[in-house]
Amino acid sequence: MKWFTSTKETKQFPQMITVYLSSEYEKILIAPFFVDESWVHYEQEDIEVLRFDTNDEVLGESIKRNLNKFQEKNAELTKRKKKDWPAYKASNLRTVQEFESKFSRISISGLNEANLILAFDAETKSKDEIDLRTTISAYADNRELGVRLRKLHKAQIERKIE
Repeated sequence: MKWFTSTKETKQFPQMITVYLSSEYEKILIAPFFVDESWVHYEQEDIEVLRFDTNDEVLGESIKRNLNKFQEKNAELTKRKKKDWPAYKASNLRTVQEFESKFSRISISGLNEANLILAFDAETKSKDEIDLRTTISAYADNRELGVRLRKLHKAQIERKIE
């Protein structure tokens, strides 16, 4: 009887994207990620830009499309500066500080290697340091994904208490 196997399995990483939303600038930015061999996640340069009022079906489709862009890739990150941040550059705002104050951030990632369940995590910047999370099946229809993202964003905005 063999209790331990000597074959080495390749680790799969859960997919990940970040969605930045701004009603003021009427934009939604969707940033797919790379992950390197040391598990460092970083944004890809290819940021999808949608109008803030895009319909939920298109929004959900974009979430799925960008999750599928997730890949393993090593890069030299030590020379990167905050101004090199792909989502910031896609926003076309003048400063990183303005971007961080005008766009809300929601991270979406698979909860395991199979990516069957997606977790939506929203920063609230509340004085209580409480963030929000919701989960949904990765196989939910596109409209449901878009609706869930918007509901979380609404809750996120309402929790911005100083």
